[in-house]
Amino acid sequence: MLEFTKKTVLKSLAKGVVLAAVATFTWGQPAFAESPFHTGVWQLNTKDGPRGLVVSDWLVFEDGLPKRWLYRRAGTNDQNQFDFFTRTINDSGYTPVGIRVYRTGEHAMKYTLAPKGEEPFEVTAERLSIPNYKNSCLSVEKKGNRFYRSWNGTASSKLKKLKLSKSRLTVDGEARNVTVEEVRVGRMGIMEDGKPLAFLTDAGGDYAVLQWFKPGVSVEQMRDKEREILDFASEEVVRNPGGDCDRQIASRLKAMK
Repeated sequence: MLEFTKKTVLKSLAKGVVLAAVATFTWGQPAFAESPFHTGVWQLNTKDGPRGLVVSDWLVFEDGLPKRWLYRRAGTNDQNQFDFFTRTINDSGYTPVGIRVYRTGEHAMKYTLAPKGEEPFEVTAERLSIPNYKNSCLSVEKKGNRFYRSWNGTASSKLKKLKLSKSRLTVDGEARNVTVEEVRVGRMGIMEDGKPLAFLTDAGGDYAVLQWFKPGVSVEQMRDKEREILDFASEEVVRNPGGDCDRQIASRLKAMK
């Protein structure tokens, strides 16, 4: 479990912490037609100067890659304020740090990190990207067909190549006959011989996460929209080699001042 102190919070901000607002991760509620307000590219205004904030619908990115899942706390899903639990990729439980985002204007918000047992740390943020522009390259909405393609491994994966079709999963040249179904917006359930094998979850941007199940996960658990599976055998971040979201993000971050 990753422990956060004030020092590490400041260090993370200095590296360009990325926040994700969980839209369809509010289990049991219908998906929204657009990405949440927070999705996009932002400038954090810290006492040490401006820092980049890149936001997908669901994940915190760090060092350019998806890093930290966010799950909305019950009772905080009004149009302006959102509080989140967090979980680091490949951890089996929640990380002891909360995140709050609070809309303060059409293109502005406050961003707060709240490590357990410590004083919250808050900064303001200004949007650098256009809200929901062409559905936003960081959004997970309306992109179901994007799963069926070839993906490259990243620094956050053991695999080098992944290819998914509606009947076959190929990892580093090893093919398996599978069935694939959309279990919720932005997430595909992959089964082999009728047994759950993995999720392929849209991470926003050019990325997805292959989440290998541990033995014993049932079809009902895989399809459950109310309870999230937190404990996986492993989670591997992959990239669409033809994606151009990284380029768009870099272009927006150049606008910081």
